[in-house]
Amino acid sequence: MPTIVEPSAPTTLSAADLRPRGRVQPSPATWRDQTLYFFLPDRFSDGHEEERPLFDWKRPDQHAAADRRLWQESGRRFQGGTLKGIAGKLDYLKELGVTTLWIGPIWRQRPDLETYHGYGIQNFLDIDPRFGTLQELRDLVDAAHDREMYILLDIIYNHSGNNWFYDEGGRPKSDLPYRYAPPYPMHGWRSGTGASIPDILSLDDGVWPKEFQNSDWYTRAGRIGRWDPEPWEDPLHPENEFRRGDFFDLKDINLNRNEALSAVARVYQYWIALSDCDGFRIDTVKHVSFEGSRNFCGAIREYAESIGKENFFLVGEVTGGAALARDYLDIFGRNLDAALDIGEPARNLTALVKGLTEPARFFNQFSGHDILGSHRETGRYHISILDDHDMVGRDGKHRFAARNPIPNKAEQVAHAVGVQLTTLGIPCLYYGTEQAFDGTEDRHDPAIDSGFEDRYIREAMFGGSFGAFGTAGCHFFDPNHPTFLRIRAIARIRNQNSPTGLALRRGRQYLRETSFLGQPFSIPGAGELAAWSRLLFDQEVLVALNPHGTAPRGADVTVDASLHPPGSMMTFLYRGDWGETELRHPPRNKRVPVLYDQDRATVRIDLPPAGMAILA
Repeated sequence: MPTIVEPSAPTTLSAADLRPRGRVQPSPATWRDQTLYFFLPDRFSDGHEEERPLFDWKRPDQHAAADRRLWQESGRRFQGGTLKGIAGKLDYLKELGVTTLWIGPIWRQRPDLETYHGYGIQNFLDIDPRFGTLQELRDLVDAAHDREMYILLDIIYNHSGNNWFYDEGGRPKSDLPYRYAPPYPMHGWRSGTGASIPDILSLDDGVWPKEFQNSDWYTRAGRIGRWDPEPWEDPLHPENEFRRGDFFDLKDINLNRNEALSAVARVYQYWIALSDCDGFRIDTVKHVSFEGSRNFCGAIREYAESIGKENFFLVGEVTGGAALARDYLDIFGRNLDAALDIGEPARNLTALVKGLTEPARFFNQFSGHDILGSHRETGRYHISILDDHDMVGRDGKHRFAARNPIPNKAEQVAHAVGVQLTTLGIPCLYYGTEQAFDGTEDRHDPAIDSGFEDRYIREAMFGGSFGAFGTAGCHFFDPNHPTFLRIRAIARIRNQNSPTGLALRRGRQYLRETSFLGQPFSIPGAGELAAWSRLLFDQEVLVALNPHGTAPRGADVTVDASLHPPGSMMTFLYRGDWGETELRHPPRNKRVPVLYDQDRATVRIDLPPAGMAILA
């Protein structure tokens, strides 16, 4: 075997080789076929789970952290997840039904700051040594491709880390209040130990590569105070405060300067060449002008196509509502390919599954022929989110499973993901959801320390000092967990290369009228059995959900009469109340007849609390 020479990170952009380092994996034909899984590399796996006990979800208290203060404080710090650890969990993710990994930022962070989340870049051309090496990234991507899985890397082009200080009366300051002009003066670069220094003397100092050491590449406008435009302002105007200010103490890059924008584009072209990744999740898109986003996306897409990646995926995090997100989506392929459904769509999903709102509120997001296209095509542009690492626009920092005392919580969590897997959009799971993680800021004790509530939805999955459920020293990779088993069963149906799988991934979507207790057929209300169909050509897949957490629900459900002649049957492909054996090996003889009430075709479905069923 030839010796693999570990590549070193270039220190200048001119030294960044854009020739692919190995094989080039073609892009998938359509990203609607994918199921995403997102995690922060520091919190996912360190590869040593076999040295620790598996969390027993039936007896959680036996794994409680001995020192509550240490557990809470450690949530602010690096936990030890690595790229090698991720590679060791690919088979676990494959079994779950994941087809694409969205990996949180892996770029080199400041050595003197605990930016475990990865969003404070110190060196744009290197990987943080706490996560691993350049070669280990390439090995991870190759291993995923060998399993027919894809990789999205989380990138930041709006800002760098806290790599230099403002000058306030001769004193160094990490941040100052926003002002439009003139740009604030710089006091000095941040050293590897956190001091302000006039010159960069080592790779731990300031920012790298060298081109980013130009102070004119930063707006130097201070910290954002207004995160959205005023009502009278054009939300797309590039001079808005939220587009020019620093993201807290992370320094804003002036992408209105062509050389800065070109440099950032070359940075991420380099990472495609080195890693062979398949797409990017782009952070804080809202804080970049429409033109800046379009030019960046065009440069990335053009490079990817030049090396054989015809459908390189560009997903944007656009906070601020659906209207603003639509502005960055471009059906002609000149800007983002898709946007994350954070904020209101995620709230609507949660409310639907918990029976807190009428189903129509969730499904109306996809109805009609809006600016994104028909209720079939709109699925191309939505990444469906339940939980994530920020929970922006939600009711506090709480995972879906938090504050939920119902007996069937494990099933309800699985069926929330089941809604993602069976409705329009590209589903995205957040790590730990398959183990019913219930992270919540309610676990914060202000008597110990203050702030940083994000940490509680960023638990360590591999058994560090900040484990889920207030634990330490145990891991959570349990393929027999009741939530895991149900997500796996539903994902297996969706991923099939069959008419049923294709219908769930690409079909038209209809919320169905139901009737219960002899009432007329209508769209159901909150807490009543909800059902929807996915139709593709001559295939109908029917999905039913009981959003009531403590009581059974049943109804006669409308199906497409043209596809179900009198005397036909529909087969259960999934029921959440099946046992482990049936979930792993679904029976083929569980059927219900299609009945007719005048011209209406119906099937009768009864479900236990928080139950779900899929029929075809």
